[in-house]
Amino acid sequence: MKNNDKQIITGQYETYTDGAGRRIVDLSGGFGFQVPQVIEAVSRQAGIMGLSNRVLMSEPLIGLCRTLAGLLPAPLVSSYVCSSGDEAFEGALKLCKGLKPKGNTIVFVQGGDYGSLSYGRCLGASSDYQEIQSFLGFKKVAIRQVADLDQVDWADCFAVCHTSTVIDDSGRLRLIEQALLDQLQARASKVSAPVIAVDVQTCLGSLGKLFGFQHYQNTPDIVVLGGALGGGAIPIGTYTCSEEMAYQVYGRSSPAKHGSTTAGNPMACVAALTALDYVRQHECARQCLDNGRSLAQVLAPLGAVAHGGWVGLPLPGDLSPAELCQILYERGVYVTAPRGRELILRCPVTARPEPIQRAAQTIKETLSHVLNSVA
Repeated sequence: MKNNDKQIITGQYETYTDGAGRRIVDLSGGFGFQVPQVIEAVSRQAGIMGLSNRVLMSEPLIGLCRTLAGLLPAPLVSSYVCSSGDEAFEGALKLCKGLKPKGNTIVFVQGGDYGSLSYGRCLGASSDYQEIQSFLGFKKVAIRQVADLDQVDWADCFAVCHTSTVIDDSGRLRLIEQALLDQLQARASKVSAPVIAVDVQTCLGSLGKLFGFQHYQNTPDIVVLGGALGGGAIPIGTYTCSEEMAYQVYGRSSPAKHGSTTAGNPMACVAALTALDYVRQHECARQCLDNGRSLAQVLAPLGAVAHGGWVGLPLPGDLSPAELCQILYERGVYVTAPRGRELILRCPVTARPEPIQRAAQTIKETLSHVLNSVA
């Protein structure tokens, strides 16, 4: 059964048209819809060579790996290309397991979004995936604060994972504390457990820097990218590590050989290369900061706080988040249902200021009306 209200028919940048013909401003993040430069580049590549299997190298694949090596801090130079950010995260864990095959524990910062595949769901859910975790044969330890690090059996740890943003115990969006990352990286370094920065949701400028982990002083051992990296055109994900780490596990094997069959195909790599060029040429990181400030300024009376292009908007306890999201959608603004007691408004990387400002006014008017009705 089709839900025409939630179908996407066409779109550009931050705005799309749904099945009912309404224009909807999307505040769920990502790169944006049908950005002309990206679509044109992918279309040109489709006419030359669209797909290739993971045994064959291509110029776009080589170009993407070289570009990432130039953009990421040393020693992150060896990239492995996958079909999505979720797949890249699981590939990064596979790399960690290869480095420490006898380890069974994954340490992770609680409240992050680690994706929707097997490991990601196990880390993101408290108890819903115990059977999957048991089948996969690993232990997990959630870290909320520095004191929790003392509860870890570090000798058994083979991977440490963190995102740039988390939903804390009170249901609020926040950046991870620098002190926690400092201690986490120090403990992991002592036992040679690689630290993975999962930057799938926060890459390409959405938090005000090209990569989300750049908000912190620490350089992770592995960086996972995805989401906006595909330029809103084709899914793609990468995990990048040092040359020494890559050689220890994979030897001189091709960077295309560690994902699914068509991972690292020419069209996806061209989409990523063009998206990376676009965000730097158009200063999208700065624009995301401006859009976040604009949203938060309008919604400040309601308690909104900006983190780059992401804005946390607290909700009263007697308000149904699902109902509010539906009302906002009917008024032309799409937001994802919150995991906690806060709406997370995420400006797409290529969002233009005027639609974001209109969306902010719509949210303010809608929420004020709903709160008055509840009162």
